[in-house]
Formats: sequence, C-alpha cells, structure tokens
Amino acid sequence: MKIMMKSGFAIIAALTLVACSGTQEASAPTRQLTDKERFVAAIEANGCVINIATIGPIMSQASINQDQLATLTVALETDGVLAPDGTDTVRLSSNNCI
Repeated sequence: MKIMMKSGFAIIAALTLVACSGTQEASAPTRQLTDKERFVAAIEANGCVINIATIGPIMSQASINQDQLATLTVALETDGVLAPDGTDTVRLSSNNCI
C-alpha cells in the first residue's frame, strides 16, 4: 500500500511539473524607467504639483536624492513641463497633468 501511495504521489508530482513548465511564456525584459521618468510619474501620482507637502513622497516614490532632485527639476523646467504655480508650488504639465 505504501509503495502504491508513493507511486501515486510521484506521478502527481511529475504531472504537476509538466503542467507548470508548459504554462510559462517567455516575456520581454521589463525596461527600467529613467530617473526623469520615475520623477515625472511620482509628481503625477501626487497631484501634479511639487510643494512642501508632496516633495517627500515624490522623492521617495521616485527613489531620488537631493542632488538628483535639483538636476531633474532644472531639466523639466528646461523642457517646459515644470513651472512655478504660486509662491510655494511648482506644477507639472504632462499627458496625465493638464
């Protein structure tokens, strides 16, 4: 009886492996976002503005440091998509932020 049970488990295990191996499809490698793309996405996720309330979450979500923040802010201003919107707020203009 033990031998039959072991054989049964072995067959089930083999069938499971075969079934699992046939369901995996090759997928294209995921492209990593640039610092700029992550920064824009984080701004969009925080209401399309950078201010005292959103700067911490934006930097955290974009995984950027203070130096990168300065560089990216200047780059987006140069691109014409980031502009002051009041005294303490900067607004992003993008496809997701109108």
